[in-house]
Amino acid sequence: MQEPIPFQIDLDYISLSGLRWGKGHHKPVLAMHGWLDNCQSFNRVAPLMAEACDLDIWAIDLVGHGHSGHRPKGSYYHIWDNVIDMALLMDAQGWEQVDLLGHSMGAGVATLMAGAMPDWVGRVGLIEGLGPLSTPAEESPQQLTQAIGRYKLQTYKTPPCYTSVEEAAEARMRGIGEISYQAALPLAERGARQDEDGWRWRSDARLRIPSPVRLTEAQIYSFCDAIKAPTQLIIGDHGFLVDRENTRLRKERVADIEQVVLPGNHHLHLEPDTVTAVAESLIAFWGSA
Repeated sequence: MQEPIPFQIDLDYISLSGLRWGKGHHKPVLAMHGWLDNCQSFNRVAPLMAEACDLDIWAIDLVGHGHSGHRPKGSYYHIWDNVIDMALLMDAQGWEQVDLLGHSMGAGVATLMAGAMPDWVGRVGLIEGLGPLSTPAEESPQQLTQAIGRYKLQTYKTPPCYTSVEEAAEARMRGIGEISYQAALPLAERGARQDEDGWRWRSDARLRIPSPVRLTEAQIYSFCDAIKAPTQLIIGDHGFLVDRENTRLRKERVADIEQVVLPGNHHLHLEPDTVTAVAESLIAFWGSA
C-alpha cells in the first residue's frame, strides 16, 4: 500500500499542509477532516480508496489544524472561511474541478462548497456530517454573546501539556465523540508537537471559541438545494447523526444523494474495526462514476 506524500502549499495569506495518496491519474479529491482533528483522519480509508479507484486524494490540514498555518491574530474561525481556502487552493493548483470527501466539520465544509460552487465539484462523499452546525435566527444574539465571553477568557487559559504523544492520544480519547486509542494515536502523532515542557496540541486554541455567527437551517437548506454533484452520506449506527431530524430534512434537499448506515461510531472511517466497510462503500460510490 502506498505511503502518503507530505505536501505544503503556500497561498498568499496562509500555508496549507497535508498528506496525499494516489498518482494523479484523475481529478483530485480534497479530503477535509473534523473539528480539532487533522489530515491523519484519512490515513486508513484514503489509501484503500486511492488504490481501488486510482484516485488522487489530497487530505488537507484545515487552517488552524495540524501543520497548516493559523489565522491572523484577532481573527475568528468561521466554517465558510474554509470554503474560500479550498477555492483559492484550487486556483493555486490550477484545478478546474475536484471531488470532495469530508468528515464531520469537514463534511459541513464540503456541503457548503458543493452548494456554493456546484460546477467546480464532481462527487461528494460525506462521513458523519451534512452541513454545518446551525443556530436559529432568534438565538443569534446569544450566540454572539457567548463567543465574546469565550474570546475574553482565551488569554487566561493555559494549553494542556502531556508527557508523550501516547498521553496526548489518551486525552483525545476523552474528547468529543467516542474514539479508540488506535484511532486517536495517528491524530495525536500529527496533531501534537514537542516543546521544552512536553507535548502540546498544534491546533489553534481559538478553534475552541464558539462561532460568533452560525447559519440558520433555512440557509443550510439553500446550500443543499444548490448541490448538483452525486453525493453519498455515510452514518455510523453509534455516531452523531442517527435519527437526527435536521439531517433527514437536509438530505431531502439534495437532489442526488444516497445514505448508507454502517456499524461504527463518529470516527468509523478511522477505527480499524470499521474502516473496511466505509472504504468499500466509498469505493463503490466512486467506482460508479
